[in-house]
Amino acid sequence: MKRQPHPIGIRRPSASRTSADNHLPQREQGGQHLVWVTLAIAVISPLFFPKYSRAQIQDSFDGGAPVWQLDREDCGAQIITHQRISSGGRDAGPCESISLQTGPGTRAEFIYRIVPTEVIDELVGSLWFWAQRPGARMSLRVRFPFALDPRTGQPAIARIGNATYSQPGQWQQLSLTNAQQQLVVQQAVLRNALGREVDLRQPYIDAVTINAYAGPGTENIRIDDLRIDRALPVQLNRLENRSSPTDATDVATRAAFPVGVVKRFLEYNGEALPWLKANGFTGILMQHVPDAAILREANQAGIEIIAPYATVERKDLTNLLAPVIAWNLGDALLEKDVPRSVDIAGRLRRLPGVLRRELVAFPIESHRQYRSVSDCLAIDLPPPVRGLKPAEESAWQAEAIRSTGHAPRFLTAIASGPSRALREQIDGLARCTDTTPIDDYGWHATWLQTMRALETSPCGIVFRSSGALDSGRAEDFQRASVLRLINRFITLTQTIVSTGAATTELKCYDADYRARHIRNGNLGLIIATSTSSVGTMPHAGNGKVLRIAIPPALRGQQIFRFSGMQLERMKLDATPGGSTVDVVAPDFVELFIVSNDPAATARFDRGLHQTSSQIGFDRWQLVRESLKRTTRDWDSMRQLGLSTPTDSAYTILQQANRALDESARVHQSGDVASAYRLLRRADAWDVQATSQLIDALAFDQDRIVSHPALHAPNSAGLYVGMLPRFDKGNWKQDPTVLNPFENPQLWERSGWTHDRRREDLARSDVQIVEQAGNALTALSLSTQSLSGQPLPGGYAGTMLRGRSQSIRCQQGDCLRIDARIRIRSAGPMRPHRGALIYDSYAGSELGLFVRPDNKWHNIRLYRVATNNQPLQTTFELIGEGELQLEQFSVSKWVPKSAPLPIRPLIGTRPDAIINEPVR
Repeated sequence: MKRQPHPIGIRRPSASRTSADNHLPQREQGGQHLVWVTLAIAVISPLFFPKYSRAQIQDSFDGGAPVWQLDREDCGAQIITHQRISSGGRDAGPCESISLQTGPGTRAEFIYRIVPTEVIDELVGSLWFWAQRPGARMSLRVRFPFALDPRTGQPAIARIGNATYSQPGQWQQLSLTNAQQQLVVQQAVLRNALGREVDLRQPYIDAVTINAYAGPGTENIRIDDLRIDRALPVQLNRLENRSSPTDATDVATRAAFPVGVVKRFLEYNGEALPWLKANGFTGILMQHVPDAAILREANQAGIEIIAPYATVERKDLTNLLAPVIAWNLGDALLEKDVPRSVDIAGRLRRLPGVLRRELVAFPIESHRQYRSVSDCLAIDLPPPVRGLKPAEESAWQAEAIRSTGHAPRFLTAIASGPSRALREQIDGLARCTDTTPIDDYGWHATWLQTMRALETSPCGIVFRSSGALDSGRAEDFQRASVLRLINRFITLTQTIVSTGAATTELKCYDADYRARHIRNGNLGLIIATSTSSVGTMPHAGNGKVLRIAIPPALRGQQIFRFSGMQLERMKLDATPGGSTVDVVAPDFVELFIVSNDPAATARFDRGLHQTSSQIGFDRWQLVRESLKRTTRDWDSMRQLGLSTPTDSAYTILQQANRALDESARVHQSGDVASAYRLLRRADAWDVQATSQLIDALAFDQDRIVSHPALHAPNSAGLYVGMLPRFDKGNWKQDPTVLNPFENPQLWERSGWTHDRRREDLARSDVQIVEQAGNALTALSLSTQSLSGQPLPGGYAGTMLRGRSQSIRCQQGDCLRIDARIRIRSAGPMRPHRGALIYDSYAGSELGLFVRPDNKWHNIRLYRVATNNQPLQTTFELIGEGELQLEQFSVSKWVPKSAPLPIRPLIGTRPDAIINEPVR
């Protein structure tokens, strides 16, 4: 039950209790509640899932996105092109075309997923195939739901049929029959491999496969007119009738996050699932119950789903739930949500085996309680705009993991781009200042945060997203490119990361970096990330030498650097204190393999070779677009008179553009490593020029400033749009804002309020104190732990907030909020503790975070009113300590009115004068 917040008066007793429910992270407003609805597809299901009728599956590949996917390969297969073409098919019409490069091996298998289908002799599968060389083979993939493959932790699979392509350069129909007879042979093979006691009941076909390998070299293939006649869809609800409630099906549900894989999920906003698969994502996180259409698309694309659970009444619809690997207990879960989550988890664990899945929870506090009711926790990292230092961020995450009481399996959730609030603020300020909206929100911070997250060996990464990744907007195109780049790095290192154990942090010298070693048997990984930044803009090495101290336990190992897109053996340099690895002009992220196993190193080198060209191309696109925007912004600065052609930034940009052009030429010659080295240099120079731009725009030197434009690199035009010196307008202080700092009596009618939360954990005090040496008063908010243990960081450590009076605003008003604050900390400095100041329009996601240092600071927030609701400013104390506030004001930007156009008077015309209004 909500209680009204207290008006701030003179010393309210701490026994007063109010609810903090009205301030939650933005995601809690609808995402945390499970949606209990019934999947209703009664119209569609009779067409696809009649109980015992003959059905047909057909695809002529006439339009849409490509659907065949490379599933297994041992030949270093690399897809060159993959598309639907409008001509060239069996009847000169559309078809699906794939061009791939292969090396020595035996397999390059593509799959086409279908609705789970019974294995019966009457079934006939066929497709038309064209290739340059003979040898491709078509099969059907059979899955055994009760038999687990010990290598993957997933249900065992087999392939039946072996139709071979033998007419190179011509279209040939490949057909499969006698499925039941061939299944008997494969069951015998599985019993020989997995033991005679293996449970091979109720197999079903879930995909058509083509092994396109025809020898090393380049291969072009085309596929047309896939048909499966007399297909009988599986009634998966039959699996409920098993002899034991703890049989293999229950074991299978615990393999949502198998060892050896770091899964990549995107918060879903309507993207095409085959496109997400092609960009390296393994699954999606849904905030609502999936419908039949998205389940079928996910099954076809091979995309996994984490979603809320819905009660399923139609037993024949359970076929569609195969892509769902985990049920989501809720988003932004709080302490008060624990009882409800316990009840929901109990219901989900009592579901029939075919519906049972792992349970995932996304708490923002009470991690220990949620760990006890879920199989996997998801921990949201603070967004980069919060401005936490890398060491603070890592320490905060480690603290959340330790609070569970033991090492849990967990996902790490990371902001993949601007929040919805930041987008709205940027667009609103652009309209207010009549400038071009920003389309570049930067990408290095997401890359660095993800690489640091891998140090803790998560079983998956969830990329938070506030909009569709395939929207076509410039900022989303940039976001898609960087997430594709990041997914490639995760794929390269996931085997080490997922089963590794992080050791102590390695010391770094000369350049501002942090490094950590992940130990994993014969193959280890060192991740070094830059800690240097200007605002939220990270820096690379800037020509310095990064020296990483190698502990004695690693001195007998061989260390190979691969972040330069080639496996480069590093020399250990002896120093008086031990040995170091030196990297000249390091990148934002430096990665090293540690191994004495030549075979493991060779396998990793093959994987790097397969993906290095793709990584280089993705990054080249990112750097090219960023350089264009940075050059454009410096040109704008010069036009405004804020820079001159002699500024060093212009020289840096010229060097960056030359390096980028040279990188493209070298890449065409096939020297990927040299091209990537030039590309990294261009990237570092671009960031250096952008940082100089941010410094040039920092006109509030005596304040801690929060301006939405500072969270986007190409912000010059927007940031200077509200500079009074350009005679475009001025700031006028809002006269309706009462100034309660003059004396204590004014606080009673000022409209300020406060609220408390978790009074079981901390004692909170709110009082008005007189300032020594002047006649003014100050608002004091203070908290103290009741247990003697330090309060946690982040939202979990928020015990007390103060809110300003409500100030009337109209949508589109540009606002400037000024205050003077001091934060004192109780005890040693701990991560993500201090004060968070934010407004009711941008919310806590864009809040200004101020660390405790016992000094007075002038702070300033630039905002735009995104609706007609009143403005309130919140001062939130995180952790133990005291927040003091002694000044507060709100100003509104008043644009200068354009003068009336002066027209020469030619003769006497009625429209040449302004008529007096009728009175």
